[in-house]
Amino acid sequence: MNSVSDKTIRCFPFGGVGEFGKNMMVYAWGRDAVIVDCGMGFPDPGQHGVDVVVPDISALQELDLDIHAILLTHGHEDHIGGLPYLWPHLKLPIYGTPVTLALVEGKLSEHGFKADLRPFADATERVEVGPFAVEAVHVTHSIMDACSLAICTPLGIIIHTGDFRFDPAPIDGRPTAIHRFSQLGDEGVILLASDSTNATRAGSGPSERVVGPALKQAVAGCRGKVVVTTFASNMFRIQQIIDAAVACGRRVAVAGRSLERNIDITQRLQRLNIPAGSLVPIKQAGQIPPHELLVIATGSQGESRAALARLAQGRFTGLQLQEGDLVIFSSSNIPGNERIIAGLYNHIYRRGARILHAGKAPLHVSGHAQAHELKMMMQLVRPTFFYPVHGEYRNLIEHRDLATAIGIDYERTVIAENGQSVIVEESRIAVGEQFHAGAVFVDGTSRDEIDDLVLRDRRILAEDGMISATVLISQYEGRLLGEPQLVARGVLSSDVSAERLREIGDELQRYLEQLGQETLGDIEAAKEEIRLFVRRWCKRNIGRRPMVLPVVLEV
Repeated sequence: MNSVSDKTIRCFPFGGVGEFGKNMMVYAWGRDAVIVDCGMGFPDPGQHGVDVVVPDISALQELDLDIHAILLTHGHEDHIGGLPYLWPHLKLPIYGTPVTLALVEGKLSEHGFKADLRPFADATERVEVGPFAVEAVHVTHSIMDACSLAICTPLGIIIHTGDFRFDPAPIDGRPTAIHRFSQLGDEGVILLASDSTNATRAGSGPSERVVGPALKQAVAGCRGKVVVTTFASNMFRIQQIIDAAVACGRRVAVAGRSLERNIDITQRLQRLNIPAGSLVPIKQAGQIPPHELLVIATGSQGESRAALARLAQGRFTGLQLQEGDLVIFSSSNIPGNERIIAGLYNHIYRRGARILHAGKAPLHVSGHAQAHELKMMMQLVRPTFFYPVHGEYRNLIEHRDLATAIGIDYERTVIAENGQSVIVEESRIAVGEQFHAGAVFVDGTSRDEIDDLVLRDRRILAEDGMISATVLISQYEGRLLGEPQLVARGVLSSDVSAERLREIGDELQRYLEQLGQETLGDIEAAKEEIRLFVRRWCKRNIGRRPMVLPVVLEV
């Protein structure tokens, strides 16, 4: 990069601008810089074998920056999920709020890492991070301890909102620090980089508190067991679910590792109130009368391996859905998951249970600011320049339109997606030079950098090859027709001979035949089962991880 004036702020979006997920921004003053968030995203349906997607940070070397720390806004996966894969290459101190740091500590320790975790200072106080003074400003969101960041530079304050909203009656009694944002506006905000997720939605969102009464009413009206699914990180929602269960005389069981971990963390921090004796281990849930039981389960997005999917398909050991039970979806559908969730609904109805979702009752509210709240943030901090972030291109444009509608000059706004730097000077904001900001696809615990799908396919084929598994299934009967046909390409014959392919096919056939009609009748679920089976067989027996391409033909 060219040399820049010491009177210039530079912004480098590595993720989360022009897309949803893998949020990561670098702010620089001269050579000094800080990273804000280090998130992950999820692969597209066609990206077989990829578990998560994280920002490609290879350009950091070319930028020649002295990066002092990673600053975190909150503990959602799209803001911290990239740390286990990227932190080992950065080895920087990590700043965050108590719940956020507890989540990060657990996530890093699972991968065998121990980072220098540093809490932000108390309200209105600032920590020195290199030449920057950084303040965490409390905001309400769908996770505890979310904050916006006020990064003080010689040119003025940068406010990076992170995900936020203005909830007038939050569950923990800690509303967004409106007065503090106004004070920062008085000090002089040079740049507001604000969350654009709900810029397309008019008005203001309802308070999280509206969900509690609706949950209690639904639980009280059920004569069987109740299963509630929600996002595992939303401890405010978990608190209201537990409150509803206790008020209706039910005990609570938790199904899902991420839920168990998050509940344990927030309990240790004394941020979650669970009456003694209310929780029961999930393995003992089947011993409790249905009308006295409420299960909180992961899998609101239809994830095939999550607790709710296993319950819906009758594959959850010791616990079955049945007539008279109620499944409550206290969540929203992530765009693109509609078909998978519809399939999950069908499985639940086949068990005889009923479904209640946010389309029928106020069972979910968004954690992101809508148009009126976004304008309120601008009016509070009165920025010299405005930069919409966190959202697809349409969200960024709609957010800029909100800014110009309240009087921010069009010339004082900028639209710049991942890989387009932004320069901020005393009298102007503009798109700067481009830099490489691609994606890294993560397969299991390995970290592979892929520029595009063609290069990815070529490398995987060169290293481990590909196995395609073609399976014929009766569409209406949900049963296997004939033997699976496996073909290997680019795999050493010494590893996978024709005889071994027949062996895999035989074992795969036996495995699929015991899955049951519902799983085989669901083409996406059947593909995932085939992919995982062949992949695990290869890892276990030949020590390789070829690309597995499941082909399911319905007749």
